Amino acid sequence: MIRLGNREPVWLDLAEGVRLKLRPITTPAYAMIQAQAERVFDDWAEHRAENEGLDPADPSVRRGLMRALMIKGLALYAITEWEGIEGPVTDNTVAGFIDENPLLAALFYHRYLAPLEERTAEGNAFGPAPHGISAAGRDIAKPATETVEQPAPTANTNP
Repeated sequence: MIRLGNREPVWLDLAEGVRLKLRPITTPAYAMIQAQAERVFDDWAEHRAENEGLDPADPSVRRGLMRALMIKGLALYAITEWEGIEGPVTDNTVAGFIDENPLLAALFYHRYLAPLEERTAEGNAFGPAPHGISAAGRDIAKPATETVEQPAPTANTNP
C-alpha cells in the first residue's frame, strides 16, 4: 500500500538553535524548481561561464551548479518561517542564508528530501533525479541485440 506524504508544514531542527518551518514538497513543485534550475544554468552557461573561467560542458561544473541551484530553489519554495536566523523570511534572506552557509544548505537539502527518499526506498514513489539532471541512475541492462527473424515453418506442422 502506498503511504501518502505529509501535506502540512513541519519544523525541521537544522542545527543547534536553527529551526526551519517547511512546506512539504510536491511533484509539481519539484519539477518546477528543477526546470527553473535548468533555465538558470543555461543562462549562466551562455552569458557568464566564460567570464568566470568555468566550462559548462564539464560534468562536475554542471553537477555542482545544478545542485546549488536546486538547494536554493528548494529553500526558496519550502522555508516559510525560521528561528535562530536573523531577519524575516524573504527571498533575499533565504538566498543569503543558503549562499553563506554551504554546510547547513547541504544538510537542509538532505533532510528536506529524506521523506521522499524513504518513500522511494519503500517502493512508494519515484525518487527525484540526482542534482536535477535527467539521469536517475546508471544503465544496468545490456543493450538489445538485433536478431534475424526466421520464417515460420510451413511444412510438417502436424503433430
